[in-house]
Amino acid sequence: MSIRYSEDFKKEVVKAYMAGDKSTIQIAADYNIAKSTVSQWVNQYKEECLYTTSTSPESNEAKEIRRLNQLLNEKDKEIAFLKKAAAFFAKEID
Repeated sequence: MSIRYSEDFKKEVVKAYMAGDKSTIQIAADYNIAKSTVSQWVNQYKEECLYTTSTSPESNEAKEIRRLNQLLNEKDKEIAFLKKAAAFFAKEID
């Protein structure tokens, strides 16, 4: 016997997943449904929920891009420092 879920319930589950805080396994456990059901609903409603979800003013992708840009800037500073240190020590050896 299959259980029929309302469209609103399905969209609620997908929005919970799209918030990005939990995996499909955690969402499935929270709502007491199968992981495969969550995955199926996410694939079915993902585009619609992207435009209607108002979980945060900034998307997860934008947050990840900002985090990666900060990391890149830190790495650039480290590289510049190491280049200066290498040049300094190269002068001392000569």
